[in-house]
Amino acid sequence: MPDENTIHEMFNERYRTGQTPWDTGISPPELLEAVEHPPTELPMRMLDIGCGTGTNSLMLAQRGWHVVGADFAPLAIDTARQKMQALNDDILRAGGSARFLVADVTKLAPPTPDERFSLLLDLGCLNGIPADRHHDYAKMVGEQALPGALFLLYAHLPLAGRERPLGITADELDALLASTFRLERREMGNAPQGGQSMWNWLRRMS
Repeated sequence: MPDENTIHEMFNERYRTGQTPWDTGISPPELLEAVEHPPTELPMRMLDIGCGTGTNSLMLAQRGWHVVGADFAPLAIDTARQKMQALNDDILRAGGSARFLVADVTKLAPPTPDERFSLLLDLGCLNGIPADRHHDYAKMVGEQALPGALFLLYAHLPLAGRERPLGITADELDALLASTFRLERREMGNAPQGGQSMWNWLRRMS
């Protein structure tokens, strides 16, 4: 598997050249379903892990959510901020907000109690992180999530016979998050770029 710097360079180059088939500009129905009825007992705060160009962050901000999006690709974050400026009036009318960070998501600073999130979203970020950083990732999501928070995670399964910087099995994911999140639902499917994928609905335990 390529090292961390190589992965960073690869994704930034793909944003530069527009080779980003995952950046559809459309929020997935799984997310739309999850936010159809916003939480009443928890604040409407969402962390978009590996947010890319901010499609999902900005959709929720326009629905009144307070969103933080983080991605290690500066070009993706630049685009997200430009889109946010164009939508600023809509976001303000809805009472929402959005903030975008260029950051390694495994190194996000621990939040204060009031900064934690009721919804965490990861659409293919974890499966691009080297395996030796997975425990840092697990620690981060545990810190960022409020008790009772929903963690919606989409990931690719490893592709047999290919050395690519992505992929995590269901068993690996379960073992990684077992101490902090309870699996509520899982749906297996086929990834648009080939191979298998899975949607996971996880709940932060107290």
